[in-house]
Amino acid sequence: MTATSERAPEPAAGTDPATRDGLGLAVLPAATEPVLARVAERAGEVDRAEADLWDELAALGELDLLAAPLPLAAELTHALARRCTASAFALWGHRSAIAYHEATGTPPPDGAASGAVALASGMAPAFKEEAGLGEIPLLATDSPDGAIAVSGVLPWCSNLRPGGWVVTPVRFEDGRRAVVRHRRDADGVRVKELTGLTALDATASGVLLLDEVRIPAQDVLTRDLPAFRDRVRATFLQIQTAMCLGLAGAALDAAEAGADDVAREVLAEELSTAAEDWQRLRGALAAGVRAASAVRAGGAGGPSDDASSGASPSGASAAGGSPAGAAPSAPVRPAELVRVRLEAALLTGRATRLEQKIVGGRGYALASDTSRRAREAAFLPVQSPTETHLRHLLARAGVPVPTDGRA
Repeated sequence: MTATSERAPEPAAGTDPATRDGLGLAVLPAATEPVLARVAERAGEVDRAEADLWDELAALGELDLLAAPLPLAAELTHALARRCTASAFALWGHRSAIAYHEATGTPPPDGAASGAVALASGMAPAFKEEAGLGEIPLLATDSPDGAIAVSGVLPWCSNLRPGGWVVTPVRFEDGRRAVVRHRRDADGVRVKELTGLTALDATASGVLLLDEVRIPAQDVLTRDLPAFRDRVRATFLQIQTAMCLGLAGAALDAAEAGADDVAREVLAEELSTAAEDWQRLRGALAAGVRAASAVRAGGAGGPSDDASSGASPSGASAAGGSPAGAAPSAPVRPAELVRVRLEAALLTGRATRLEQKIVGGRGYALASDTSRRAREAAFLPVQSPTETHLRHLLARAGVPVPTDGRA
């Protein structure tokens, strides 16, 4: 069974979904419904780290969805985040690492597409260095046989599951940069598990310590870090944005459903503004994803994310890109990717606080969905790129920086 064979035709470009259940980028295969139902049922257990969230991701892998084209990957991440943000976060890390392989023309490790092997994205230092916010902490040295040896400490990485692979940037003393992959369990690799995390204890997060880890030449994905960053930036940020909108939409749905007449009256402006902002950002994300996919399909932005070459009956490409025969879209400006990502995260914080106001004391119980969503949203300001990082990028680009003063 493949994602392509199970997928229904995607909505035409510009079609707005009637509810916040989806982004309007792709129709999820019917076979995902029982998987998503299990994600929702086990969200509380995952929150308490009493269940393995990877069970459901592996089930999605059996449906050939872990390496889905960007529009379908964003839609799937959004659907997961509506039910369990920790699961959506794990998918983001895995799918981003697959994108790193796609961008360099490198086949992913065996088992990555099926979910039998987890992939971890350790690329945050590369984007921080680009922004002038630090230096890549992993130092590489050349070996005579073409391999390199890597040492250093990566202070946070997730999906560090036994048997998995990690993709990280490295630097050389002479200023060169590269992107490499290595096994999580390779000689010289040590993982210091991070526990006691707010809403993320089930994400296999930890500190990655490398001591002379040998990277053979075939596991050096690229030595051109600037070009690599440009090729993966859209996938990296747009799937994160989809995750934010999934969580925000679930919180807004709960707030609207729980509001009595008094709440609807006194919180009317906050409710309507948040709902309008969700739709506006959904539209911005959808337009950006379609543009990024069209650029890839046209060969201007790296390997295509499209899993098929046919067009849907609506005239949109199977990846949700430009209508058949249309000129490829211009690439999405990095500042626009950053702005939409930041605004989506800010909206998520407002939405979960609004839900808390309306639900009241019931939402203060740790076991409640309201509490879980609020704690999931608390992660977004520190997820890389952090809110400070995103604001810095916009200010440096001369783009007005969004504020968060409406909740």
